[in-house]
Amino acid sequence: MEYSFKSWERRRRKLPESERLLPLLRAAGATGMTRLQVGNAIELDRDTLDELLGGLVGAGMLILARDTRGPVYRTTAV
Repeated sequence: MEYSFKSWERRRRKLPESERLLPLLRAAGATGMTRLQVGNAIELDRDTLDELLGGLVGAGMLILARDTRGPVYRTTAV
């Protein structure tokens, strides 16, 4: 069993990783996050994360913008 602050916090919250995505992107604000940054912050396999991000973009809950860093995901509430 892993003993770290990150694992303690995850157990304490008991939220599925997918439920952490929108609050994480809201916290990023107008800057948004790249796919790599989101992937490092949320422990989902790549295919699942891509489907989730694509679904949220398709539903109009996220905006996919191009930046010098590459594709950047932002919430529509920015």
